[in-house]
Amino acid sequence: MGLGDSAVCGTLFCDTLIATNDPSADPHKITGDLEVTGNLKVDGGVEIDASGIKGLKLNSRTGVNQVNIDMNDNTNTWSISADASSNSLQISHILNSAASGVIVATFDYNPSTGAVGCQLPADPLILLSLPTSAPAFSGAVWNNAGVLNVTP
Repeated sequence: MGLGDSAVCGTLFCDTLIATNDPSADPHKITGDLEVTGNLKVDGGVEIDASGIKGLKLNSRTGVNQVNIDMNDNTNTWSISADASSNSLQISHILNSAASGVIVATFDYNPSTGAVGCQLPADPLILLSLPTSAPAFSGAVWNNAGVLNVTP
């Protein structure tokens, strides 16, 4: 299917989708914008070249204040959820055989004060790697013989 052709159907199957005016161009490359209304399922990988102006941008529908990215490896699902109504970003994990998951971290932003907060509901919270001497920058947490210190 090339430019100038049109298809109106419930499902579009093609081995090669050509959307370019240059016949010498890669027949697997779409030059310009591709807009899909509805769901897009790709059986295989998706590579995003972010060397241009934009990387990956997700927009929610009008009236919906939440956008999710779910990463599933058939055993676990990791989810990143951005919620504009609460100004938060949440990372969660679920074993695919489980009925519910666990929130790993929540990052909150207060636009009126500029404050950023982080909630780590782990029990116990394990910090795998901390410096054992005071870092040179202010606000850094470090391990002083088993006592947590903050660099002034």
